[in-house]
Amino acid sequence: MLLTLAACGQADNQAQGEETAASGPVEIRVAWWGAEGRHEQTQAALKVCEEALGNVTTSAEFTSQGYDDRLATQFAAGDAPDIIQVTSGHVTSYGQRGGLVDIATVEEHIDTSAIAPGVLNQDAVDGKNYAVPITVNASGIMLNVTLMEQYGLERPDDENWTWDDLFDYASSVYEASDGAIWGIQQPSEDIRLLGIWARQLGHSDGLFSENGVGVDTEVISSFLEYGYDLQNTEGSAPASVSIEHQGGGVEQTMIGTGKTLMAVRPINEITALAATGSEFELLQLPVHEEGETGQTFRSMSWAITSDSQHPVEAARLLNCLQSNLDAADILQAERGLPANQEVVEHIRPTLSPEQQMMADFVAIVEENAPEAAPMAPPPGADTAEQMLRRYAEDMLFDRISPAEAAEQFTAELDQSVSDAS
Repeated sequence: MLLTLAACGQADNQAQGEETAASGPVEIRVAWWGAEGRHEQTQAALKVCEEALGNVTTSAEFTSQGYDDRLATQFAAGDAPDIIQVTSGHVTSYGQRGGLVDIATVEEHIDTSAIAPGVLNQDAVDGKNYAVPITVNASGIMLNVTLMEQYGLERPDDENWTWDDLFDYASSVYEASDGAIWGIQQPSEDIRLLGIWARQLGHSDGLFSENGVGVDTEVISSFLEYGYDLQNTEGSAPASVSIEHQGGGVEQTMIGTGKTLMAVRPINEITALAATGSEFELLQLPVHEEGETGQTFRSMSWAITSDSQHPVEAARLLNCLQSNLDAADILQAERGLPANQEVVEHIRPTLSPEQQMMADFVAIVEENAPEAAPMAPPPGADTAEQMLRRYAEDMLFDRISPAEAAEQFTAELDQSVSDAS
């Protein structure tokens, strides 16, 4: 309640400030988290933007830990920084409670033309954008090229493949390698992939609704059954093997330890996988027959808080941070692959081979992805991933059927959202 009251108390200030720029110098507070290298780069980029804007000075508020707790305290006191670094969870939480500025109210000061619509809209709350993405990430299939060549396997055609094609290919790997590796890391526990699966089947809002699960249990059951059948055809490892490779970083997973040829993973993990000594490529996700890609994005973003007394100057500073090429030369890809396509092309020569592969992958995905973002998880759905993993494991160990897993997952998630409302 404190956050809501504090944020609403700033609404009049926001409305007054968004119409007219300040007549003199202003100080803009900027908050972010990260390691020391990020702190140094961001502060240097802020200096570039101060020079570019002329009447803005900045005050940096950064931390390596405790960011969320400090931010919550500042919001509750009505003293949040002007600009904050956020993820999807922050945008949903603070955006729904009036803590962030609707980007549409300052859009004349922020040029988002170089950000793909599907990326820009990814964290929309009730149809409004409360943040501007500064990085972009997506789901893709990691292919271990070293293992593929070792066992004489052909590279799959990922430009025109379906889930059936992936199933057949993955199911052939175990026999082709004489039982040395499996085809693909078990996908049935991936909550983001479930949302993409639902979008491909015509549910544009993805997995969630404001009341919990927004799709029929048959959609969830079909996703779980796909993973179950993969296990039964040796396309993925038995549950007793897969479970041993959970809980650590990507290097400890089935794909990271060389026990499977492929895995659906966030594409930014390819850098860590490359460090394992094998060569990897990124493959596009399959689609259902004549279906949409359903691809979704995730990112880190900048947002302007409703506590800001200078939303126009904050917007101009935010714009500089996400689009100024001199600032980009400093920031590079430390936070991840930039969401601004012009920035990506500008820094491309300095990107690692893996980062360039990510840039090529994202360019294809952005071209084909839906412009509308899926619905953000509602309050109470923050444990959906753990719920799905639990029911998927019960299914893979033959304790329950895919249909039962889907029904029980839906019931528990719906109840959790109801309890939180």
